[in-house]
Amino acid sequence: MIKVQVPGTSANVGPGFDAFGLALTIYNTFSFEEKTDGKLTIRGVEKKYQGTTNLVYRSMLKVFKKADHHPNGLYIHSDVGVPISRGLGSSATCIVGGLFGANALIGSPLTTEELFDIAVEMEGHPDNVAPAIFGGLVVSLNDQGKNFYIKSEVHPCFEFYALVPDFPLSTSDARQILPKKINFSDATHNLSRATMTYLALANGNEDILKASMKDRLHQPYRKKLIAHYDVITRKARDMGCLNTCISGAGPTILAVNSVNNHRFQPEMAAYLMAKMPGWQLIALFPDNAGVQILRG
Repeated sequence: MIKVQVPGTSANVGPGFDAFGLALTIYNTFSFEEKTDGKLTIRGVEKKYQGTTNLVYRSMLKVFKKADHHPNGLYIHSDVGVPISRGLGSSATCIVGGLFGANALIGSPLTTEELFDIAVEMEGHPDNVAPAIFGGLVVSLNDQGKNFYIKSEVHPCFEFYALVPDFPLSTSDARQILPKKINFSDATHNLSRATMTYLALANGNEDILKASMKDRLHQPYRKKLIAHYDVITRKARDMGCLNTCISGAGPTILAVNSVNNHRFQPEMAAYLMAKMPGWQLIALFPDNAGVQILRG
């Protein structure tokens, strides 16, 4: 039996659109066993995900094909901790879990870099799969089919809170609402702020982070799909958090807080319970390890 633990992720981190990703201490854990009964058995998920369209299984097939391996049967179990369709990298965990689980099952013939390339190909972009694999705060790019990434650890002065609503938002819907063209000033606005955000998170500069996470490429459009977005983000700032952003494509809102600000968690929890009882507040820290293979 092979177990694979994969952290959830938050892509973009404000102005780092389609480039930044942050691994967080929320996990999906997948168990794998190769069988000889000729059957595919998938458990731990809804019935509709227990067939050959399962994303974990489809990811495993990519590895088996590349390694020319033909299993006679498979058992897959998912222990789901990452909310589905909430902008916390659920699909990336399935891809990474399936790739690394299949590779471990057959003796690890593929390198981490090869698995990363397959993951990017399946996901379509590296911003979620890169931190899920490598952990930490990752900036990544794909250039003419070759994937590059740089990883930094987030300074320990920061903590994070996921404000998770009780409704999903599909990535495709969040993509369709974006403009087809942007103007020059919006591009330069994001370029400087993305650079400053990455460095501020790595270096622990709280004052810069208060200003640098303003985005013009995706958040002004996507926030329209998130009920109460303006109200909640304003309340978060009133409670002393450093800044907020849409986590991935949404609808989760990620709050960045100083570890010295002890009022944010109890005040926000009380506010959500009173005003928006369907929302969850999840306390998180950066996960710097990335995907982990756990045997037995």
